[in-house]
Amino acid sequence: MSEGDTHNELSGSAVNVVQARDISGGVHIHHIAVAELPIPRQLPPDVGHFVDREKHIERLHVWLDTPHDRAAPAEVIAGAGGVGKTSLAAHWAHQVRDRFPDGDLYLDLRGYHVERSLSASEGLDYVLRALGVTGERLPVALDAKAALYRSMLHGRRILVLLDNAATTEQIRPLLPGSPTCRVVITSRSRLTGLMIKEGAHRMPLDTLPPDRAIELLEQVAGDRVRDDPASTAKLAEYCGHLPLALRIAAERLVASPHLTVADLVEELAEERERLDALDSGDDEFTNVRAVFSWSYRALPADAARMFRLLGLVTGPDISGAAAAVLAGLPAVKARRVLDALVGAHLLQVNGPHRYRFHDLLRVYAAHCAENDESETDRQAALHRLFTWYAYSIEAAAQVITPHFSRIPISVAEPVAPAPDFPDRLTALHWCDSEQANLVAAVQQAADVGEHTLAWQMPVGLFAFCLVRRPLADWVTTHLVGLASVRHDGDRLAEVWLQNSIALAYRDLRQYDSALEYFQLALAGWRAEGVRWGEAWALRDIGGVYNLLGRNAEAIGTLNESLAIHLEEDDTWGEATALALLARANHSLGQFEQALPQLDRALEIRRDHGDQRNVGNALNDLSQLHDSLGQFDQAMAEAEEALDIHRAVEYWHGEATAHERLAAVLDHTGQAEAAAEHWRAAITLYDKLGDPRADDIRNR
Repeated sequence: MSEGDTHNELSGSAVNVVQARDISGGVHIHHIAVAELPIPRQLPPDVGHFVDREKHIERLHVWLDTPHDRAAPAEVIAGAGGVGKTSLAAHWAHQVRDRFPDGDLYLDLRGYHVERSLSASEGLDYVLRALGVTGERLPVALDAKAALYRSMLHGRRILVLLDNAATTEQIRPLLPGSPTCRVVITSRSRLTGLMIKEGAHRMPLDTLPPDRAIELLEQVAGDRVRDDPASTAKLAEYCGHLPLALRIAAERLVASPHLTVADLVEELAEERERLDALDSGDDEFTNVRAVFSWSYRALPADAARMFRLLGLVTGPDISGAAAAVLAGLPAVKARRVLDALVGAHLLQVNGPHRYRFHDLLRVYAAHCAENDESETDRQAALHRLFTWYAYSIEAAAQVITPHFSRIPISVAEPVAPAPDFPDRLTALHWCDSEQANLVAAVQQAADVGEHTLAWQMPVGLFAFCLVRRPLADWVTTHLVGLASVRHDGDRLAEVWLQNSIALAYRDLRQYDSALEYFQLALAGWRAEGVRWGEAWALRDIGGVYNLLGRNAEAIGTLNESLAIHLEEDDTWGEATALALLARANHSLGQFEQALPQLDRALEIRRDHGDQRNVGNALNDLSQLHDSLGQFDQAMAEAEEALDIHRAVEYWHGEATAHERLAAVLDHTGQAEAAAEHWRAAITLYDKLGDPRADDIRNR
């Protein structure tokens, strides 16, 4: 026979024959007796102690019941390593196995295993052998194998489970093509190509809800976890509610009769050792660190670097802009890299252009950073991030409190521009979204020796703290900043922080601490010859005296402050001092003196266009007119204040306006309407952590 001739040879009997061309050389005809094909039953064992996933199983049932001509050709169960993709697929497959009389095929593609990953061609070898194709009948070329595979499955009812796929190229040749077959794929990737070209559906799989995570622990470990619910909840939290980690932890309890849940929780509490504690010791498939490593090692170099650098950051999430700065990448390039990490289920989207780690992946990323990134590069990445944060905070402060006097501060130019803050609310909203990250950054900067940035961030954050009043974070960041600024020896910044932290202590009603820091600040301002700073400290000391009922001292101190503000031509400070003087006079029943002081304060605030403080002045006037029995006037002022504070998102002023309205309504016999405003005030004060909420509740 000459080269290229076709050789047809059929022995025995067959109902049909299947022909496939070997494109690497001559044409070979492969004959398989269809009636004699084996019925493969390859599903892995059903998983024990299966919890949750009812919605996912229902979706798979709906897909299976959809007519062939309308059903998606494949369902892709996508999620992070250890989240239970294979368990879900196998559990469902066992439920519907009898719907596939021609068998079920299972193939572990090991897509993320660096050394043992299967190619599509190798995968086809496995399934074709399972279908009875052996020896010379097994084609050599990929296309020939795929054609033979499709021909053999055509018209048959077979379930195909393709586990642990990494790429679309690994999957596509393994799709049967026959609508009578159904394909379930599990992957740590999104496999977007399959969605676009083949019309597959993606089913995202996340960690378990906390209650179902506890249920899994109870199923495996029984009474030992039921008897200690508090420790069990903590154990589930330390496992990140990840099924693989939960099973390992539960099996450790089962295998160690003398190990209590509390003992295991204590072992897992040390974050650096957590991944070692979640190692079953049996094989890499039951080792959380190893399972994560398969995904990490499969990443392109730029994505792997971003992954481990993100592990350095201690905040709860990170914006795309901050991640770009951390990695020293252009924003567009960083976005592509972050998308790659999301696609590999190593990172989660946490809002528009925001990202977060699963807890255990964050621990693993930090481990990778420590092992795969030099100390110099780690420090440089954090320096870039903290510098950008400090610069951005200062830019926001200039917009949030434009009239407030400031100490000179020189923040280094960052590697990327700060966010654009065209108005006050934009600046506030940026600070809102970054608040937890900024608090974490201040502490981390101090921990790694970036002391200048560790005090510059709190100095800039004062504007945000003044408006939003996050009292606990205010104290936390400023105490860290004070320690760092003393390390640096910047005296003006130290005094600023002392004055600022005293305000937080005042609002927390820790008046002794407030006065201590105010007095330190007063001495510091005087020593540095900063008159506006001296006036600032004096007026706030006077404000605390008023709160303590020491009104004569308050008025004397506040008049001293007012004189300096007038001397300095500081109208912003003048209005603040007048408002505090009016409160002290109000407390003494000297309404005729308080009224012109508040009118002047309101005039200044309106001239400045300072809406937040216009609302504050109106609240003070409402309280005064209420005391004078001028209820209509008091009501109108409080309503205007409420509208203003809502518009500028000043929650403390909004709560105060509700209080003013409640008081007027109460005084005019409208108890039910008053109670509505009291409740609104409580909600807002609770949001701020302000003890005033308890005062109102006690009414």
